Order: sequence, then C-alpha cells, then structure tokens
Amino acid sequence: MPLQLDYFNKLVLVTSPDTTATVQAISDFIEDQMAAPEGMLSDGVNWDFRGDVARPEGKLEDANNPGVFTQIILQINPDWQVQFWGGSGYTTIRGGKVIGGLNGEVIKATGTAGDVTVLETQVDGTFVATSSGITEQDKLDIADRVWDESADDHTTTTSFGGKIRSIINALKQLL
Repeated sequence: MPLQLDYFNKLVLVTSPDTTATVQAISDFIEDQMAAPEGMLSDGVNWDFRGDVARPEGKLEDANNPGVFTQIILQINPDWQVQFWGGSGYTTIRGGKVIGGLNGEVIKATGTAGDVTVLETQVDGTFVATSSGITEQDKLDIADRVWDESADDHTTTTSFGGKIRSIINALKQLL
C-alpha cells in the first residue's frame, strides 16, 4: 500500500491507485516512519504526542476472556489527518477504529468533486457474548441446599435466619 507522510501539511497520504486502507497498515507505516531519521525530526508541537503522528492503542486482551482481543485503535495526533489522493472516488479505511485528528476529524477531504471517504469501524471494539456457565439444574441445586440448611446455623439477629428464629420464639410465647 503506497502511503506517504506530508510533514508540512501534517497529512498521512494514501496514494494512487489505492482506494482502501486498513488501520493496521496505516499504523505500521506511521510507526516505521517515526523510527526513520526524518520522523525523529518532526516538530513535536503537540506535547501529548511529542511529535509523533499517531499512537496505536488497540488490540488489548480481555482479562475476563483470554484469547479475545479488541480491534486496533489508532489515535491520530490532533494536528494530523488521513487523506486519499484527488480523483480517488469512493474510498474506505477499515479494520479498526481511528480517533483524534485535526479538530476531531480523522479524514481530510480531497477537494475533488465526487470523492467520498468512509471510515468503516465497529462501534466500540469487539464484543463476545458468553453465558455465566450456570445451568438451570445448578440453580435448583443451590436453592435446595439453601432451604435444606439447619435454622440453628443461622442465629445472627440481622440475618434472615435470625429474623425467622425471633418470629418462631414470638409465636411460642403466644401459644
């Protein structure tokens, strides 16, 4: 994928003939360029980024679901944007989420009539739905064990067993 960094205009350029770019490819390219001598000389005006064009922030493993990772999230420096080449037509950036950019806009229009760039992204990461692992039979077994407990084991006055015991004692005094 032909990409270029325009340091003067602060643009990540997707050049002809490409009409699709992946977030991973853009991230890898920017990281390679920032490690090159010219990338190390960028102005560093935005202190949070210390001159970097972007920071990858994604692909974190979910601690509760080992092996499930978020999509890549690329945070673009607030002074920079991504722009396709003029006359590119319908273009897309896909395969992750891109945030940041100049005035919160990641994509800069080409200025050519008929060019449309779409940022295809999932709403906020990858979601994997799982059950708790507790079956209906497990729920019945738990309920049976709760109700089969001896009332003598639950005598703390603030517990449910303690309240039941005080009701039983009050009934005994009435009879």
